Amino acid sequence: MAVGGGRGTDRAWERFHAGEDPDDVRSDVLTSWRRSRINGVDPEHVEVPFVETDLDTPFVRVAVPIMAGLAELLVGAHTSLALADERGSVVWRWVSEPMLRDTLDELRVVQGFCFGEEFVGTNGLGTALETGRLALVQGAEHFVQRFHDVTCVAAPVRHPLTRRTVGAVNLTCRAEHTTPLLSLVVRRLVEEVRAALLEGATARERRLLQAFLAARAEAGGPVLTVGDDVVIADSAACDLGLDHRDVWDRVRGRRDAADGAVVALSSELSARLRLVHDGGATTGAVLTLTEPATSRHSRAPAADEPGQWDLALEQARALAAEGPVVVRGEPGTGRTTLLTTVLGADAALLDAATCVVEGTAAWTRRFAACLDRAAMPLVVRHVELLPGAAAQAVAALLGTRSAGRIAGIGVTVTVGDATRGSSSPAPVLDRLGGGAVTLPPLRRRASEVVGLAQRELHRHGRRRSFSLDAQAALRRYDWPGNLAELARVVREAASRSRGDVVGLDALPAEVRAAAARRVLTPLERAESSVIATVLQECGGNKSAAAKTLGISRSALYVKLRSYRL
Repeated sequence: MAVGGGRGTDRAWERFHAGEDPDDVRSDVLTSWRRSRINGVDPEHVEVPFVETDLDTPFVRVAVPIMAGLAELLVGAHTSLALADERGSVVWRWVSEPMLRDTLDELRVVQGFCFGEEFVGTNGLGTALETGRLALVQGAEHFVQRFHDVTCVAAPVRHPLTRRTVGAVNLTCRAEHTTPLLSLVVRRLVEEVRAALLEGATARERRLLQAFLAARAEAGGPVLTVGDDVVIADSAACDLGLDHRDVWDRVRGRRDAADGAVVALSSELSARLRLVHDGGATTGAVLTLTEPATSRHSRAPAADEPGQWDLALEQARALAAEGPVVVRGEPGTGRTTLLTTVLGADAALLDAATCVVEGTAAWTRRFAACLDRAAMPLVVRHVELLPGAAAQAVAALLGTRSAGRIAGIGVTVTVGDATRGSSSPAPVLDRLGGGAVTLPPLRRRASEVVGLAQRELHRHGRRRSFSLDAQAALRRYDWPGNLAELARVVREAASRSRGDVVGLDALPAEVRAAAARRVLTPLERAESSVIATVLQECGGNKSAAAKTLGISRSALYVKLRSYRL
């Protein structure tokens, strides 16, 4: 096995940073250098960020004894062992000699410091986690010059059951001490940690299953068992649409969590708690649901979530009895459906989007004809798309009608477009003077998505349900197309699935990817939206985006990871 990193690599590193694309460096190293440059890492100076990390995870508890056992065999071997979490933050370190310890302290290879490639550039830990495979980075192969005196060999550790990357193993030595044996040692460590994780996970899951079966035999009702990456539920609990990750977070966040305690899962649902322990650690919880909130799921299907929809419908009806109605909302939120429900099936429907195609004169003549039809209410869609001249003409026509004559007119306005400086609907809305109803986007109603999807699913054949992981993905996806997109996704998932349960694999890739996200608060969602917009405006350049947002690059990377952007 050839090991690079000598004087040739030094020269290649210098040429790369001078703007050339050297051909005498390993392709995986060159690719990592390019990523590091795009991420805005400074090759001459970098501050390794300190990131708060959990030192008491199943991975840490399993891996540290294995690493420590090998450390005893490496005394005097001029090496260091380190363990990092899935982000690249060091959670444990051992060094064989004082001089190497001083070097690593200066390089911040210390517990809590994060070596993600986006922060530090090409390095063993960060590059292994970025690529998902073993990475050997010797001397000048490091992107940042201050790391050129050492060699790092690291490999990610994937959980044998969940297949998720839970951390990484790293071995560091001085560059001149690099040998092919380093990679063999790291691979062996990864194998031993994975074997221990499998053994530990199997025992843990067996205990959780036994606890679930015991509770199920006693309760005879909805029972849910949750833990780290584990969920066991009966059919009654599945029908409630609970997010098992949120339930587990809520249980772990309670300081008074104890057997027999009652946990409120929502305003309508609570559960009696029973904890599952492994030694002194709590590894899971069994929840026996005491109030299954069936009323929430027994209401008749509607075009939108019953509570939100009924409220908007009631408000629109009250406003329509007095005058025109303006319905605001993003595309796909059901604005036209709301108005036609209020005004009746006989309402005339006119789309302002066709004005550009038809021409202002022809479209306004059609608008005037609709106004002249006695006892026929009118719904004008997408009024924000009217050209300025057409909007003035519509406003003038409205001015010739009495307030009573235009009482049946409904106007839909797309908030996203209206907030971008478009003033075209202003003359129409000013003349109309209608009361406004706003339909919120689906991303602000994460708790309602599963119920909506379930009702939509029932429209496509026999009564079926979504699996728990599919429910989590539906709840955590942002739904930029709102209800229209939800209807399409459910329709396609129903056509792909043949069983009684629609699983995660039946959902589109972009929805499946959301399964691992956590549900954001409204404030976090707003911040995430702003960051995504600024990042797009900066062409993906994270350094420029951080400067625009007024935060450090390290802070931006933390937020990008947190929001899964």
